[in-house]
This record gives sequence, structure tokens and C-alpha cells, in this order.
Amino acid sequence: MVKTRRCIFFSFFVTIIGGFFLLGSTTIEPAHKDTKQLMSLVRDAAKLIEQTGEQSFIEFKKKGSKWLRDDTYIFVIDTEGYVFVNSSRPELEGKKHISLKDLMGKQFIKSFINETTGYSFKKEGWTHYVWYKPGEEMAMWKTSYVKLVKAPSGKEFIVGSGLYNVKMEKVFVVDVVDEAAELIKRKGKQAFAQIRDPLGDFNYLTTYVFVIDSKGIDLVNPLFPGFEGQNVLNLKDSDGNYFIKDMMKALESTDTAWIEYTWPKPRQATPTKKSTYVRKVVHDKDVFYVGSGVYLD
Repeated sequence: MVKTRRCIFFSFFVTIIGGFFLLGSTTIEPAHKDTKQLMSLVRDAAKLIEQTGEQSFIEFKKKGSKWLRDDTYIFVIDTEGYVFVNSSRPELEGKKHISLKDLMGKQFIKSFINETTGYSFKKEGWTHYVWYKPGEEMAMWKTSYVKLVKAPSGKEFIVGSGLYNVKMEKVFVVDVVDEAAELIKRKGKQAFAQIRDPLGDFNYLTTYVFVIDSKGIDLVNPLFPGFEGQNVLNLKDSDGNYFIKDMMKALESTDTAWIEYTWPKPRQATPTKKSTYVRKVVHDKDVFYVGSGVYLD
């Protein structure tokens, strides 16, 4: 459930969105039409599998249907990585591809499985990887939405579809922050290596997850590693805002918040307006602030 709390004005505007944390994900929908249509397509495919089981796979392979047109297609795997449907790459069908890698070396089939079975609060999610667009030789960034579904037989499948060079969405950063938060709540600092992994689910394009402790020490910052181990409480953005202090202030009365400030994109020097989603996490007696952001340009 989402509760919109009052706006707080520190040195800049802060919007707070309350969440629930046992561990629940903040409810947020995509902003862009293409992303909304992708989610709708996958959810419709999941309903068809729930109703007709493996008979639905025949429908997914019909050219010109809602399931298979242009560069849009439905894929279906099971929780062991066995591929049942992939009309773009039919040579993958009928085999297990649990260790299949994208061009960056990411094992994205494992990511599909982890997104849908690896977290207590969800059975669907987003995976970002580099893959070939149908009919083109050049690979590009692809974002897939995947969902766990149970057929009438009782067998579980993972159904999904993807977009190429997708527009960035706040829902993507909510997804990775809530996932990182559950890992930290479960494993504490042992989760940090997984969050830093450049081939993992927490780092892609300009997106990364950071972790700060209650004293302001930057513990995880994969794309700005020079800050790790440093106290960043007095860090200011290009407008002079103490955004780390404001972030912690916002989380005094809620578990989640959206913060706006200016910050450079990775590998760029010019600051850009950024909207960052942060979540407060407690492991044993340690308090952590976990976040990731969207550049608003």
C-alpha cells in the first residue's frame, strides 16, 4: 500500500512515499506507454497460461498475433531454465539454458529466475541485459518484464517479453532498491558484494545501487567507488544542497522516500537532475540507507 505523506521543504523539494517493509515493494506503475503495454502483454500471457497451460504455447508462436509481431515476442521458460517458447531464437527451444550469457557476460536466464522466485515480496520483476533485436545484427540493451505463473497442471512457468533501448522508468529503480533491501535485511553486509557485481542485477546503463550507514559512511557505490569508506554527510550537490542529510531526515518518519538533487551521470562530469528512491533497512541493530536513482533528462 502506498501512502502519500506531506511534502517537506528542506533546502530543496522532497517527496516522501511511505512503504511497508516485511518486505513489501512500493507500488508504482510505469510512466511510458511502451512499458505499460509490455507489462499488459506479459500479464495477459500469464492469464492464458493459467487457463490453458502448455496449449497457450501454440498461440504464442503464431506470427502476426498480439504475442508475435515485429520485434515483440513472448518467451516462456521454467524455473530450471528450460526454454519452451522463444520465437525470436527457436534454436533455444527444447533445451535448458540456465547459464546463457548476454554480450556483457551476464547470465540473464538466471536473472529471470531470480526476479520471479528469489524474493519474498514478489513473483515478477525486471531484467536488463544486452541482446539481439530480431532481424538486426547489432546487439542492444533490452529490458524484459517477467512473471511467475502456475498452469492448471500445477507446473510453474516464467513468462516474459522485452523492449529494446527502453526509456528509463522509476519502477526499475524501485525494483532494484527493494531487492537490495531484502538482501541486506537477510544477509547484512554480506550482501554488498552481490550489489556491487557489475554483471549482476543491480548495475546497468546509468543505474546502480548505493548503501550508506547511519553515520553517513558510504559503504557501497559501484560507479563512484572513490566515495566508499568516506563520510558523505556533508556532500553537496551542484546547487549546494546537503542531499545525504536531507535523505536521512526524510527517512526519520517513513521507510521510503523520493529525493531530487543534481548529480553527474557515471563517466560524465556535468551534473544532471536526479530523482532517487531510498529505503531504510535494519539488519540486527545496524541501520542502512539503500537507494538508486533516475536521471530526469
